Amino acid sequence: MSGILALDIGTKRTGLAYAQTGQGFVMALDTLRHDSTDELIALLRPIAKGKKVGELIVGLPRLLSGVEGKQAGLVRKTADAIAAALRLPVTFVDERFTSGAGERGDPDARAACAILSIVLAQREKKS
Repeated sequence: MSGILALDIGTKRTGLAYAQTGQGFVMALDTLRHDSTDELIALLRPIAKGKKVGELIVGLPRLLSGVEGKQAGLVRKTADAIAAALRLPVTFVDERFTSGAGERGDPDARAACAILSIVLAQREKKS
């Protein structure tokens, strides 16, 4: 059974959430602090391997109008580099309304949990 790793990518911090395929339970992981994409990849590599990750879900920060702005372009570029380095498929999810999700814990990890929960709920509806 493989896992799904959700990322709420920022320029200095990236929130993580994890779920096992078919389980539906989302777990917040630590938020990673990094100064570059290469450093983020190095931090993600052992997590992805240890959790047997088979897919990445990445929150895409659109403007309130739904248009992709400069930050969305940076997130896409970073996510594509991560996906290539880890040899994993990546799916982007609109994250406009996830940053304030939940009340406790790290806000970046909570956002990653919300992103992953959205994808799992959508997939459940399709099956």
